[in-house]
Amino acid sequence: MKETFLDNQALILACLILSVFRIYLEVVKFNFAKLPITKSLPIETQVKVHKWGFYLSVGYFLMFSPEFLMS
Repeated sequence: MKETFLDNQALILACLILSVFRIYLEVVKFNFAKLPITKSLPIETQVKVHKWGFYLSVGYFLMFSPEFLMS
């Protein structure tokens, strides 16, 4: 059976760390509107992009952290 890049434990750990960092930024009320790339977007798009980014981070954390901790 051939391994894919999704089976790489280092990649999963790196993505988990990034998702925890994203969740942390949300908890400390980081102002994402001050980021250079975000400034160029319309305000309603800014809100949608960062809200979905938060949801994806929480989802990734909930889906992969138990598997990573059990292995």
